[in-house]
Amino acid sequence: MIRPVKSVQWGKEIVKTIEIYPMLGSTNHFARSHIKNGGASGTVLWALNQTEGKGRRGRKWDSDGSSLTFSLIWQCPLGTLPENITLTVGLAVVQILEPYFPDLKVKWPNDFWIGEKKLGGILTETVTIGGERWLILGIGLNVNSSPGAEQSPRISLQEVTGYPRPRLAILDLILQGVELGFHMAKSKMELSPLFKRYGNFIDRQITIYQGGSSFQAQAIDVLADGRLLIKDARGERALLPEEITVRFDP
Repeated sequence: MIRPVKSVQWGKEIVKTIEIYPMLGSTNHFARSHIKNGGASGTVLWALNQTEGKGRRGRKWDSDGSSLTFSLIWQCPLGTLPENITLTVGLAVVQILEPYFPDLKVKWPNDFWIGEKKLGGILTETVTIGGERWLILGIGLNVNSSPGAEQSPRISLQEVTGYPRPRLAILDLILQGVELGFHMAKSKMELSPLFKRYGNFIDRQITIYQGGSSFQAQAIDVLADGRLLIKDARGERALLPEEITVRFDP
């Protein structure tokens, strides 16, 4: 059994404890076994190095000792998943980080972007273990730069500010965003005005990949249930995050 090198009591409403691990494959994958082994709800599993990170639809997420990679395990009360939790946490994290990184935006449904480059993302999964439903919320963020970063399609906070950032300080801010995001989901805040302020995709031309095909459309809005409202040759329609992948047109 893998044990943390350090455990820190956080004591917030959602986040209770942070466990620090020198190296893990995927924090989301490790979270499953951690729950099975009696891990407590509200525990953050922080990997100082992650070797097998993954993003949405199983895409590889490259990360190293310059990145921030962690997963929160949270037992859903009465088995109910917070509505639109990926969207609300993304919006909340951007709100918390905005005073420090004003160009940070959300790309629907789960990415963080600065300018035309990706900074990080959120991957949420649910598991049922012992008859209880759990949420695993993973976040990966490029905090400091790796060699050759200027040629990368990604961007880091260090590239934006010009100097390295302590990962613990960024983790503290993001966990404030997680707390706010859960509150937003619980209070069922309206998503549309938040995405118009903190999103980078409204009114943009996008390419949508659905199944084995793709088509161009314009992003119009985000509806209350989290669907993306688009307009294409067929007119206006709303699509679920699980149905599509969105990319920006060059």
